Amino acid sequence: MFQRLLHSETARHRHRDAPFAAERERYLQHCADCGATYATLRVKSTELLWIARHLDRNALQGIGIEQLQEIVRRRTSMHKGRTTADRMINVARPWLRFLGWWREYTVEVPFQGLLDRYVTWMRDERGLTASTVVQWQYRAKIFL
Repeated sequence: MFQRLLHSETARHRHRDAPFAAERERYLQHCADCGATYATLRVKSTELLWIARHLDRNALQGIGIEQLQEIVRRRTSMHKGRTTADRMINVARPWLRFLGWWREYTVEVPFQGLLDRYVTWMRDERGLTASTVVQWQYRAKIFL
């Protein structure tokens, strides 16, 4: 994949010699197979290279949003801008999920049992549509 994306031999070596080269190349191939454009793949390869260089070697044990935001802060301290941070997170998170390394942030909902009963009541007794149940579940979750 690096061969197709990168024209100079120097760039190809830079990508191959960086950490997690096989994982990055496999993900880029997956994106290409899913229909990603050449320009999109180039942007992803650049961002993934930066991220891979700043990941710990134990990244395969899981990366959470806190660690990813720290990596993003390092980059945005050099290149100011919200779009840079957003782009990096939007590239890194799917890659880490693809590898099975992403740790989802979970929020414990107080009164989860009550919320579950409310959802069951809306769905089974009131006969509300799935989209309506999801919307009211979201609002009730915030309230609780």
